[in-house]
Amino acid sequence: MPFNYYDIHLDKGAVFENSTANDESIMLFTLFGDIEVAGEVVKEKTAAKLSDGDSVRIKSLTDGAQVLYISSKKLDEPVAWAGPIVMNTPKEIQQAYIDLRNGDFIKEKIEY
Repeated sequence: MPFNYYDIHLDKGAVFENSTANDESIMLFTLFGDIEVAGEVVKEKTAAKLSDGDSVRIKSLTDGAQVLYISSKKLDEPVAWAGPIVMNTPKEIQQAYIDLRNGDFIKEKIEY
C-alpha cells in the first residue's frame, strides 16, 4: 500500500501544491506556524484530515511554517474502537482484549 510522508518547510506566503487521487486519505499536522488550506486556517500544532478532492494547496501564513503531509490509499473499511485498540468490528475488539489478557496480543508473524 503506497504511503507518502512529506516534511514541508515554507516561508511566509509560500505555497505547496500537490495533485491527489480520489482513493487517497490525507492528513496534515502543523509543527510550526499557521497555514491556510482550502480557505481554512490551520493553527500551529493542529492535525487536519482533508476531505476528498483532486488537489491540495497549502499556503504559509507565518514565516518558517513546518507541515507534516501524510497520505495513503483509503482503506474504506469499517472501524471499531475501544480504548487503545482499533479494529474493524466489535467482535475483533473483544478478541483483541482476550488476546491481550492471554499474552497473545503481539504476534510474531502477521496473518492476513
